[in-house]
Amino acid sequence: MSDDDVVRYLNDNPDFFVRHPELFTELLLPDPHEGKAVSLVERQAALLRERVKTLESRLSELLRIGRDNDVLARHLVEWSKALLVQPHRDRMAAVAADALKQVFGVPLAEVRIWGAAPASHDAAAARWAASLPAPVCGTGLDLGALQGLADSWSNARSAAAIPLRAGDAAPFGLIALGSSDPARFDANLGTAVLARIGELASAALVPAEPASAP
Repeated sequence: MSDDDVVRYLNDNPDFFVRHPELFTELLLPDPHEGKAVSLVERQAALLRERVKTLESRLSELLRIGRDNDVLARHLVEWSKALLVQPHRDRMAAVAADALKQVFGVPLAEVRIWGAAPASHDAAAARWAASLPAPVCGTGLDLGALQGLADSWSNARSAAAIPLRAGDAAPFGLIALGSSDPARFDANLGTAVLARIGELASAALVPAEPASAP
């Protein structure tokens, strides 16, 4: 009789152990952890304990992710409030950068707005932003297109770039974030939050349409 025959018989006769309850204690199975023989009941209990530990670990991870997402959501709200209460449009870019540092704890933040016709010092940044269909981040991100960054950016070991767009138009600006921590903007972390920041900033910072002549 093969192993398959035994498995098939037990599947076809689910009351086998009901008719032979003594086997629960008489059958001895090797313990995979300690190497000694244990009863069928003990082995089942051990398997259940392992499953419980696995489920507890998964639940703990889900709770951690939920707490992290809740914190990020609160940060997005606080940052959005900082933009909404700013009455002076010419201060919006500076406020957005300062609020990113304060609310999200980002060491380095730069917001560039160039509108429909970027000046010469923003031309390279505008071309780079136009090549980005979505936010990017990583340890090797080249920010060379952003001319005039402060000296503190030389310490950045990871960075993120968020193009700012109004609909399907070409980018009118860019947000750059940086940190001396290589893991802060690691490429494997995803860009969902960066994308939300980009959407909110694009809505708040889009250049005003010139007033039409009466």
